[in-house]
Amino acid sequence: MTKVIRDSCTAWRLLAVFWLALTSLSHAATVRAYIQPAKARPNQMVMYVITVQDGQVESVPDLRLPLQISQSTAVSTSQQYSLSQGRQTTSIQLSWGVAASEPGEFVIPAQTLRINGEEVATNEVKLSVEAGSDPSGLGSGEDANQPVLQIELGKKEIYQGEVMPVTCSLYVPRQTQLRRLGLIEIEKSDFAISRFPQQSDQTTTVIDGVGYVVLTFRSTLSSLRTGDLKVGPASMEILVEVPMEGARRPNLPQNFPQAFFGVPTEPRKLVVKSQQVTLKVLPLPTEGKPASFSGAVGDFSMTASANPNELTVGDPLAVELIFEGTGNFDALTAPALTAPSGWKSYPAKRYNIEGQLDQNQVPTLERKIGYSQVFIPEAVHAALPPFEVSYFSATQKQYVTLRTEAIPLTMKPAAPTSETAATASTTANMPVPPPVADPSPDITDIVIKPSPTSRWLAPTSTLLIHSRTFWSLQMVPVGLLLLASVFAISRRRRSARMAGRAGELRAAWAEFESGKASEANFLRHAAQFIHVASAGTPVKDPDLKAIVERYENTHFTAAGASPIPAIEQRKITETLSRLFKQALAKVTLLALLGFLASTSSSAQSSKNSAPTSDEVYREALAEMEKGNFARAQYVAESLTKKKPAQLSPEVFQLIGHARYRQEDLGRAVLWYQRAQLFDPRNPELRQNLRHLHERLRFLSFGEKSPLAEWSLWLTPNEWVLLAAIGFWLVMFSVLWRILAGRGALTGAVIVSVLGLLIAIPAASLAAFRPQGLERIQNISLVTVSDVRAYTAATVTSGTVMDLPPGSQVRVLEKRGTWVYIEIPNAPENLRGWVEGGAITPLWIWDEALVP
Repeated sequence: MTKVIRDSCTAWRLLAVFWLALTSLSHAATVRAYIQPAKARPNQMVMYVITVQDGQVESVPDLRLPLQISQSTAVSTSQQYSLSQGRQTTSIQLSWGVAASEPGEFVIPAQTLRINGEEVATNEVKLSVEAGSDPSGLGSGEDANQPVLQIELGKKEIYQGEVMPVTCSLYVPRQTQLRRLGLIEIEKSDFAISRFPQQSDQTTTVIDGVGYVVLTFRSTLSSLRTGDLKVGPASMEILVEVPMEGARRPNLPQNFPQAFFGVPTEPRKLVVKSQQVTLKVLPLPTEGKPASFSGAVGDFSMTASANPNELTVGDPLAVELIFEGTGNFDALTAPALTAPSGWKSYPAKRYNIEGQLDQNQVPTLERKIGYSQVFIPEAVHAALPPFEVSYFSATQKQYVTLRTEAIPLTMKPAAPTSETAATASTTANMPVPPPVADPSPDITDIVIKPSPTSRWLAPTSTLLIHSRTFWSLQMVPVGLLLLASVFAISRRRRSARMAGRAGELRAAWAEFESGKASEANFLRHAAQFIHVASAGTPVKDPDLKAIVERYENTHFTAAGASPIPAIEQRKITETLSRLFKQALAKVTLLALLGFLASTSSSAQSSKNSAPTSDEVYREALAEMEKGNFARAQYVAESLTKKKPAQLSPEVFQLIGHARYRQEDLGRAVLWYQRAQLFDPRNPELRQNLRHLHERLRFLSFGEKSPLAEWSLWLTPNEWVLLAAIGFWLVMFSVLWRILAGRGALTGAVIVSVLGLLIAIPAASLAAFRPQGLERIQNISLVTVSDVRAYTAATVTSGTVMDLPPGSQVRVLEKRGTWVYIEIPNAPENLRGWVEGGAITPLWIWDEALVP
């Protein structure tokens, strides 16, 4: 019996082992690979997952990926256990982060794993990458990988002058590599906005399954006018690293961080813009406004202290007034004594208790300022009267008046002395005034004094030294000199010929010859004049007709010519004189009528034509005076875009004024320097450029020599005219010496020296003066901010120097979007590469216009 039971147990054991073997064969390890999500944008990271069920993974594969797909993260492993229908299953999940560098359909091949001692291959996986707005995947506002800028206001409704916090948050996807951040810029026409610092708070968040790094920048804002206003959009220039087009992933060891070394990248500039936010600005109430209200809005507290508390009449008393709180501190003014009688006060001095404000620090609403002021009692007082100041409280929505407590004082009367001693004592007790220094320039704005008319530049420009007419005129004094010499010689010969008995005989013979005019020639000339005056029409006047008939009878008939008495000759002369006057009056009248007709037709045509350049210039002036700076710039620049362009230094200056008022300082310098090419002596223009140089410290090329610099004070034609005047003076002095003889020697020498003193310097400076083409050739100006020159045509290379807006550079070579330039620097100019969009040529019109 025992043997039967033992055999039965052995059989059941064998059956159980067989059943387990069958179960293990029926549940062999399964492997599956997939992409999550299956669709993505370029450079968007997705997860490549391999799931192993009912198997032990002995080795993790080295992923084999297409060239366009790179591994972004190392492998991560997770394991799950589950119990289903009494059977326990094990699932192992291997995950990698991958990203495609360009759009397209890609197939990730099968990966080989070693599971339970055997080689197992996964399935192929398809990844669909949709094309974005640009290869980096960062240029589309609809892309989840696009950096986003958001504006957030502390309130939706404020009072005019109230200060409130404003926040700009930059959302950067985690897979985006930031290289550099620019400053946040917001339109400031309606608001006073403190500069956003580069310092930011950094947090992380997840939106729609996408992880972001959030950079928060904080500043303050106050409104300059009332109404429903738009804040923004804010803009920010950032530099990110994007994969290089066509770049391949290098073969790196498995332990290297593939996210950093996977695909070569290059920097790219992006400009992100935020949305606009509506802000309602309420006006301050007019009811209950105190007389001491100066425009401050916020919540403030005030304390006062005085030192010393024991003093004599005439001694100075130093008072400190401390303000702290939140609000518009810039609108606060020094408080006034409620009872100023009997006190002599000096101007209050304001200071920041926290020290000098740093623009790179985050501005806060809470501040603390102080006023120091000196008072001198003129009589005995028991206390210093209270100080009073008013402000509008935005939280209480009413005006509030702050008043300090009276400060008790122990004061003694001044010692009785003589008037002189008293004056000396008072003077001794008075604070010694600081030494007076000469005032120094403190230019804080441009000078706008436009000319009511514009001096238009001609389409072409001709230098006098190239003009035949000019040189022909210069031959006039030479010709006069030669004529004077010939005249002097002939006069001497004639005087010698007419001297003595022989001269008397020659004069008598000349008188005899002059009286031989015949009557026939007289009639012929009279008839010819009548025909010319009649202009080919038949002669109808009886007197004129009689003269013509007599001439014809005398010359064209066989009848002999009868003599013409003197009375008849005089009568004929009077008749012809009357005819001459009538014909001349008729010609003058016809010319006048023709002129009036042409003037009328031109005036009519001008009415129907487009506005003239002078009218457009006056329109731009009117817009400038109204404060419409953008409109004034547009109208003035329309003149420069005409065919042909209507250019003048006045137009250039007007555009420079408009650009300055719009805080476009680089282009303001550009237009001012264009105007300076034609009007270098303009005092307002020189002062404005000096002011801009103090603000920007822009770079400029200097002249090669002092003579070249001095020569630019006048145009080439003006120097040539001066040289011509000096030459004429020399020629006049020589002519004067020849004609006047020895008596004019002293005057001729003085005039000659004066002419040489004018001609020689003018001719020298005209020769040294740079030609117009030389002054503008390849010269460009930096017109945007934050420009830097690099040692190669990429921002990843070394740097040369920063170029402030308005700096001049000389273009040497262009390579794509980059420009190789020469940079003014002492003692030797530098060279480097800048992006072409950062510079603008100094002159873009006809080069012959530049003097």
